Amino acid sequence: MLQRRTVHLLLLCFVLCPWTAPAAELFVEQTPVSDETADTRNAALSQMLSRVMVRVSGNAGIASQAAAAEVLKAAPSLVQQYRYQSVEENGQRVRYLWARFDQGAVERMMRERGLPVWVQRPQVLIWLATERAGQRDLLALDSDPVTREALLDRAAERGLPLQLPLMDLEDQSALTTADLWSDYLPGIRAASSRYPHERILTGRLSAAGGGQWRGLWALIGPNGSARFQSPAMRLPDALRFAVDQTQTRLAARYAPMPGVGTSSGVLVRFGGIYDLPRYGALLTLLQTLEPVRSAALRYVDGDDVVFELQLRGDPQNLQRSLEASGRVSAEAVAVERMVPAPQPTGASGAGANPVEPGRFAPSIDLAYRLVF
Repeated sequence: MLQRRTVHLLLLCFVLCPWTAPAAELFVEQTPVSDETADTRNAALSQMLSRVMVRVSGNAGIASQAAAAEVLKAAPSLVQQYRYQSVEENGQRVRYLWARFDQGAVERMMRERGLPVWVQRPQVLIWLATERAGQRDLLALDSDPVTREALLDRAAERGLPLQLPLMDLEDQSALTTADLWSDYLPGIRAASSRYPHERILTGRLSAAGGGQWRGLWALIGPNGSARFQSPAMRLPDALRFAVDQTQTRLAARYAPMPGVGTSSGVLVRFGGIYDLPRYGALLTLLQTLEPVRSAALRYVDGDDVVFELQLRGDPQNLQRSLEASGRVSAEAVAVERMVPAPQPTGASGAGANPVEPGRFAPSIDLAYRLVF
């Protein structure tokens, strides 16, 4: 099908050119339409833009946000190019609407409404192993085209730069099934050094009967790993599930949902948040503090994250609670500073959803460093 072929072409940019994936390809979509009337076209463009926003934000539920409604309504005015094309499918002619949305306009409109825009996307390398009837093997997706297609399609839908290993003799000699199944990080990292990547996703899939598999997954970063499980499901569905979980966890760090408007709470900077487990530990801490009524992530700068905290009572209660937790150490508050311009999508470097270039970051009220 034409739509599926376009998705695969998009994925080639991620898989074959992982460090230079053109951001513009995230803004291309197409969908079948019944006719070429303006009403049909505008409705289709809104649906297409919702899928674009999922990729741009990393958030699968972005279209359900109240702030997204105005962006979706403006879809016809955000299109750079569109065209119709017809193809033969199963003996019938099917009409498609293809469109490229204006990257700058879409990102600007999303930011203005407090919707996340993912600038820095870490490359993810995936390794898989299976266990059936006591036999464990590394899984080469080239031998299972249906599962491979499901994985690549979902990665394209979510905007996840995914690197597949070749699974040739070099890979098979560098990584053993035992290494992967025992979660032996030195062996996994050594085998992964052959490929460009910033994160490693490993999956251990156990046959559950009836053509279903249960999965144990690890998302490995430079300083640790986060783990999750997939329930019994078909193998293609298990890989789709893993892509969704991976992108959701990465988006929590690289494309958080920012607050809207000016700060009316206490701005607190937390340092030492260099991986997903530490970010999760910080969220858990904030949720357990009695003085904290709500917490909104404002921006990320390298290993520092800044939260706006709405409080019950005065800031002194917050300070006492944080210091009594034993999980943070106080730091000096720096003077406000100019925020550099964000790097282009695909470039390496820190910063997700930075404040607009040329503006000052909000003054920080309190500063702490997470400790274990």
